[in-house]
Amino acid sequence: MSLEIGLLKYCVKTPLTIVGLFSMYVFGGVIMTFLNTFHEILSGNFVEAFFEYFIFSALPPTSISQVLLVVAAGTTVAGLKWYVAMSRR
Repeated sequence: MSLEIGLLKYCVKTPLTIVGLFSMYVFGGVIMTFLNTFHEILSGNFVEAFFEYFIFSALPPTSISQVLLVVAAGTTVAGLKWYVAMSRR
């Protein structure tokens, strides 16, 4: 199996299981929190960075689209990490 097909299978099949969905949700939450907070820190808005961190890490999502966005972000980053790790083997 080629790496591209493995990447596609990893990105599609992982969120279809309960454990995979939860894992990608948690991992995606970390990624989204880091990106949103990092942007505010670089712009010098430390108070807003604290609020961004609190909003994205402590509060639950308010819609299904937010959950799907977080899962998609986690699956994409995890899939790319898998691809890089397997290509170096």
